[in-house]
Amino acid sequence: MSSEKEEPRTRSRSFYSRSSPQTRRNTTLSHRGYMLLLMRDIHHSVRSMRGTWVFIFQALLWPAVSVSGLFTVNVQKSSYEAELHGDVELVCVFSAVKQPSDLTVIWTRINPKPDVDVYRLEKGTENTIYTNDEFRKRAQLIQEQLGKNRAVLHLKKLQIKDSGTYRCIVKEGLEGDYKQVTLNVTAPYTPIKKSVRKVGQDEVELSCESQGFPSPQVFWSDGQNTNLTEMSNSSAHYTDEDLVKVISTLTVRRDLVNNYTCSFLRSGEIQQTASFSIPDEILHECSAQYGWIGAVVVVLLAITFIYVILRRRSNGQKNRRNESSKCALLFPHSPSDNTDSLLTVNENRPQACHMTSEEPAENPPSLRHVQTQRYSQIDTDTDADVEKRLESFALYSKDDRSLNISSILPDTGQVILLLGEPGSGKTSVAQILSSLCAGRITANAFSVPPLHLVLLADCSGAEGDLFQMLKSRVHYEKALVSDLRETLLGPTDCLLILDGYREGNKDLDETLEGFLTERQMCRVLVTSRPGQCPSLEKTVRTVLQLKQRSGES
Repeated sequence: MSSEKEEPRTRSRSFYSRSSPQTRRNTTLSHRGYMLLLMRDIHHSVRSMRGTWVFIFQALLWPAVSVSGLFTVNVQKSSYEAELHGDVELVCVFSAVKQPSDLTVIWTRINPKPDVDVYRLEKGTENTIYTNDEFRKRAQLIQEQLGKNRAVLHLKKLQIKDSGTYRCIVKEGLEGDYKQVTLNVTAPYTPIKKSVRKVGQDEVELSCESQGFPSPQVFWSDGQNTNLTEMSNSSAHYTDEDLVKVISTLTVRRDLVNNYTCSFLRSGEIQQTASFSIPDEILHECSAQYGWIGAVVVVLLAITFIYVILRRRSNGQKNRRNESSKCALLFPHSPSDNTDSLLTVNENRPQACHMTSEEPAENPPSLRHVQTQRYSQIDTDTDADVEKRLESFALYSKDDRSLNISSILPDTGQVILLLGEPGSGKTSVAQILSSLCAGRITANAFSVPPLHLVLLADCSGAEGDLFQMLKSRVHYEKALVSDLRETLLGPTDCLLILDGYREGNKDLDETLEGFLTERQMCRVLVTSRPGQCPSLEKTVRTVLQLKQRSGES
């Protein structure tokens, strides 16, 4: 038995020992392949178990994830459009909350950069610490809408620069969400102001002017609907309210009978249009110009006539007052205190006292007249001297672009901050500008419109608020300056020049800030040294720099 059992082993061993090297190598490789297959099966089993554990772990955490995702914020619409100076309500809707008093609502304008805090409600309490000054009095959250799960931001007195992307964040406790909306503030284009100007013997220039926002397309055509836009020339610049003021011109022959039309388009829709009829428009323009010239001549003659009469009456009244004073000095011990007793005819008194005091005194000249006379005496240079002095100044914008010196005169309602180092000529320019407005001198660089009032105030050593300082600079009767505030704030075109202004007087700074906000038409020019008016440099849109040209003293 034992010999029979051991025989196969011996045979097997002898077979292996007798097998060829190739056979033994193949057998070895088969053993290695088996081991590799076994290891791969074990690896797959481990991965399968790991996936099972991950699935179990996600299932355990799923309730927590779903709970945190219950509170959401959505928007009714993603884009809003509103007009300049109008109102708008930006709305975001949030999930139901248990206690509205725990709500936190934050509205932020995130584009354009940098981010600006518009409104902030923290746990039911308004927080204005971080609110930007531009929105402090114009942004409000409608509290009544919170109970309806609506965070409604009300913006009023819209400005063009309010356009951008706003983010609404709503939080209750530790849960919160946010959404974004876009606001576009537009301004309809004003009716086109058209004009016709002769530019040559046989040509005239047709001009169309309008302003609005955003930038328009200007389209020109003739009576046969021929597109003439490529022949036109258009220019645009921004106003203080960020509106785009566009002037488009087209030069045509004056002897060709035709109709021309300019159209201002926005997003393919016509906003404003105006038509010219040539040559009828030329004749109408010329007759209108002659009419204006005639009207101006009549007004000037009337003003001259009235001025001569008032001057004579004023001189006569002044002579009567002087004679009265002489009589009072000649007879100081009159028995009666009545003025009439001094004017009684008496053979012992000089004939110069034969007059009556019953005629009422003339009204004093106006503040405008007094200031005009004053500024007429500031600068005694001739027109040629002024032109030469103006050529010695170099005017630059805030980004160092060279400008014409006439840019120093503010437009109606505009504020200009003029910066310059000592000796740059700020005070000289202010005095020249006041003399120009007074009409004593003229300069080709300036086209000065008729102004109701011009005030030049030296701000060095100023005390009190703005109007106290201005009244102290007006050396005249109090009756003339009593309505100074109403004049500067009202709808009258006037010019206020604050020369040598320096921030630091709290009363003066605060009243100036309020005046710049409340005024209607007053033009304001403030001169200062760089760095002395940091607040104005941030808030005033037009900041210019004055320098002396190289080689000038």
